[in-house]
Amino acid sequence: MSLSKSSKSQVEDVLEKVPLFAECSKKELSLLAGMVEEAEFEAGAALCKEGESGLGLSVIMEGEVAVSVGGEHRRDMGEGTFFGEIALLDGGPRSATVTAKGPVRVISIPAWTFNATLESRPDLAVKMLREVCKRVRETDAMK
Repeated sequence: MSLSKSSKSQVEDVLEKVPLFAECSKKELSLLAGMVEEAEFEAGAALCKEGESGLGLSVIMEGEVAVSVGGEHRRDMGEGTFFGEIALLDGGPRSATVTAKGPVRVISIPAWTFNATLESRPDLAVKMLREVCKRVRETDAMK
């Protein structure tokens, strides 16, 4: 698989569009962009599995994934969408399985890197809580 690699400015642009980081300044987005790791997945590969440890937040840069809960398809997600925000904050198990529908490239912010940053920048966490709460409510409404 040969998907294109992201530049730091591309990563910043994508993170700026992620609702979780909507209230972040350019400086904070640059800080977050410096934390990302990039990965590629082949069609059919699980990006994460329900019930397993969550390692952090991922943003889809290229491709499309299917999201399932309890073996039931819930939705498809494409470029610019994200998952793992709750695992990013609490380190708990994944609430869904995310599977690549074709070649997929994601950027991820590992929880251990992110949490160290939050300890020195708690204002960043406050900015993200509104979106996390919104997504939890949406997930509860889908049940």
